[in-house]
Amino acid sequence: VLGVLFAPDKGSNTRKKLSKQGSRYMGNLKDTANGYVDTLEESIESAKETAVGVADKVKGAVDSLAGYGPKEHARRA
Repeated sequence: VLGVLFAPDKGSNTRKKLSKQGSRYMGNLKDTANGYVDTLEESIESAKETAVGVADKVKGAVDSLAGYGPKEHARRA
């Protein structure tokens, strides 16, 4: 960027170069941010699935300790 600012060129050309470079940086930033968002969404979905699985296992263990299985639990609920 400093090279562009100090290069012997017309002000309008320098502004165009800076604008193009800024647009490239913004495009790269958006792509990177979108990648992070996608990764975060996948992680959240995976955590939800894991939580549901753990909850089901805990419920099964509690039902077993209580002396009745899932069918009996459904009848009592």
